Amino acid sequence: MTNRVITLLMLLLSGFLPATAQDFKEFDGLIEALRLATQSEDLSESADISLAEPRLAYMNLTGFPTLPTYKTGERKGWMEVYDGAGHYFRKRVVIHGQGGYSLRYPKNNFSCKFCENDWSEKQTTDIRFGDWVKQDGFHFKAFYTDFSRGIGEIGYQMFEHFTEDRRPYWERSGYMNPSRARCFPDGFPVIVYLNGKFRGIYAWQLKKHRKNMNMEKHNASHIHIDGNISDAHLFAGSIAWNEFEVRNPKDLYTTYGTVYNNNHPSELMSERSTHYPAAADDSETAEAMRRSAQVREAIVRLSGYHDELTRLEASRADTATVRQRFESYFDLESLIDYAVFFYFSANGDGTLKNWQWFTYDGHKWMVTPYDPDQTLGLGLYGQVRPAYFPIEHITSGPFYWLDRYYQQEIRQRWHDLRRRNILCDTTLVPIAEDWCDRVGDTFYELERQQWPTSPCYCEAICNDGWKPSDQWVQYSGTGSFQPTTTYLPGDLAKEEGRLWEATDTVRGIKPFIRNATPDSIARLSAWIPERIYYLDGVFGYLQETTIEEPVRQETPESDIIGIYTMAGIRVDKPTRGIYIFRYRNGKSRKVTIQ
Repeated sequence: MTNRVITLLMLLLSGFLPATAQDFKEFDGLIEALRLATQSEDLSESADISLAEPRLAYMNLTGFPTLPTYKTGERKGWMEVYDGAGHYFRKRVVIHGQGGYSLRYPKNNFSCKFCENDWSEKQTTDIRFGDWVKQDGFHFKAFYTDFSRGIGEIGYQMFEHFTEDRRPYWERSGYMNPSRARCFPDGFPVIVYLNGKFRGIYAWQLKKHRKNMNMEKHNASHIHIDGNISDAHLFAGSIAWNEFEVRNPKDLYTTYGTVYNNNHPSELMSERSTHYPAAADDSETAEAMRRSAQVREAIVRLSGYHDELTRLEASRADTATVRQRFESYFDLESLIDYAVFFYFSANGDGTLKNWQWFTYDGHKWMVTPYDPDQTLGLGLYGQVRPAYFPIEHITSGPFYWLDRYYQQEIRQRWHDLRRRNILCDTTLVPIAEDWCDRVGDTFYELERQQWPTSPCYCEAICNDGWKPSDQWVQYSGTGSFQPTTTYLPGDLAKEEGRLWEATDTVRGIKPFIRNATPDSIARLSAWIPERIYYLDGVFGYLQETTIEEPVRQETPESDIIGIYTMAGIRVDKPTRGIYIFRYRNGKSRKVTIQ
């Protein structure tokens, strides 16, 4: 190892980083150099590894010409890992592409499984980080549209705060098995090199595995489903079996007598199937087929809950009766927590695919978030929405009934989290800032060099006759762009989650060439308190001990951090009306301006 390499490594590890990230762009042997420079412990021969959660880890993938770009694409090679705290290992890995829409981006997600012998997934390595459950495989999230390269992990850590006073999900159904399971992921930042060349900043993340759900592999009551889960696919009585997968239990059979394949899901076997085993058949296959029928029955029952509640309501049952029935079908706490987090984070993709539904008794279902990469103002295409973007009520599946009968409970939960300083900028902003501090300016600079067209680094490029519009309050009432429509100057159109304004008479011209918005931690750190204050207006929260009676003609003072309408929308300069003045000392005040 050259003196230059040693010097750079010691600067990196000590926190005194070099002036340019270029020194780390093509750093062949980085992981080996890190290991030698710090005299780290080599855990390569261990099949059971437990480490503290790394603050920032480093990985080098070798033997891979490229990373897979689709889920069924498979690559075999080696992964070297240095945890940044004196531990190293080198393992065989099998990797696949991971994700849905994100696989279309030039920097894509991947998943891996650690193998002990000849890349056989039957002999794998168990690895635990911090308080996580042990797993033999993990996801590596690219977050191509997000400046922090960790927006999903920031969201999970915030959601953990939202639910820290709740009992474990499984205990709510009477399954009293102690576990480190979270029922939603977590992650830490890792710098990934591919054959010694910088690939990017990734999030090393827990998978959607039964261990993290605290589920038994062959328990027919421990059911976890994932995929397109909505009224059209499941909740309204019609089941599209190919649109979602049953992740647990394992070893199931289809109605056609074939082994259930998660990658190509199909209808589960029922007792009416011609392939269903005879009563006397006690083989392992027969047991799996009976388990399949039990799981199918539970999912069919879930699909029928909507019609049952509809009939109950039509019978003119009182509210208490409807609520009691609803709460026998769904875990109320999980739905309320999901709704509050959904509204706070402005989750743009959390009511179809990116949520997890599961049960421990086959009857009462629960929900947690997954892949919150379109949250905290960030959209699918890299657009950034303001904190006052109106809430979109969740009405898919059981949330129709939650929205109809539990508005007061949602409101109370918001108030409770605000009173306990969980929903507070001093609690939530540091989560985002800590992630960015862990990555550091050097690697963010290198990331920008590697992926310069990432939407969070670029301005939008419009076609002639169009410009981006910031009239977000009109978003919900604006129609989608239509190539056959003639747009006059000032007309608005909605496209790719954003509003565009015509600056000339245009027809048949798409508003933009590139949809993008430069983003930063400064924007996110300001967005979080702004969103909280906006929703304080929606949910009617003001700390009673700090509210004073309306006063007249108050002039803004130097310690005012924001002025808001009663709907929670921030204004630069109030006109006539009643406003909420918020101060640096945490106090709030109603003010009448005449």
